[in-house]
Amino acid sequence: MANKRKKNDFFWVSFSDLMTTMFFVMLVLFVLTVIFLKLEQSKTQAEVDELEKIVRLEEQFKPLEEDGDFFYLEDCKKFIARDLMGVEIFESEKTTILKKYIPKTIKIGEKLERFLNKLEEQNSEFSYLLVIEGNMANNYKKSIDKNSEYGFRTSYERALAVYNLWVDNGIDFRKGNVEVLISGSGFNGRCREDKEENNKRFSIQIIPKVSNKSSEKL
Repeated sequence: MANKRKKNDFFWVSFSDLMTTMFFVMLVLFVLTVIFLKLEQSKTQAEVDELEKIVRLEEQFKPLEEDGDFFYLEDCKKFIARDLMGVEIFESEKTTILKKYIPKTIKIGEKLERFLNKLEEQNSEFSYLLVIEGNMANNYKKSIDKNSEYGFRTSYERALAVYNLWVDNGIDFRKGNVEVLISGSGFNGRCREDKEENNKRFSIQIIPKVSNKSSEKL
């Protein structure tokens, strides 16, 4: 009888230990679930905040879109200088800007700098990528290969000439939260005009970086 009672006591002690262990396991699982849900909720809220900031940034681009000095290409989110559209501002076959177009080109750079400075004041936690892209017009037969190395090289050098002109005249995009990328699409690229002459231009694209600057340093 005593042995039977001891076995029963041992059973209940073991059962109690098992239930206690299971309780702690369930408690840990509960805590982990709560933490996971909190993280997911935080992540979702962060995504919502991020989207709201993107919408706010897009609204802040409206003044430049509506500016009389710029023409906005909706399909590829690019700006081109309206006064220089369809105008050969460079010396023929060269990458040197003609003197008569230098003042207008400088004016465009100054206005762009003011706009980017305003963006920085309103969104100091963000950074931006400014793409200066050179474009070229094909001949009237469009017989020049779209992937011509000459086209890519010359359009890049022309975009670089525009950038250097701005720098030489005290226009500094890099002093704030802006990175600059010089590129050339030659006789190729998206959003080209049907009227080939209008592709004698350089275009500007401003790309906001969604991640804030502090996180980029990590």
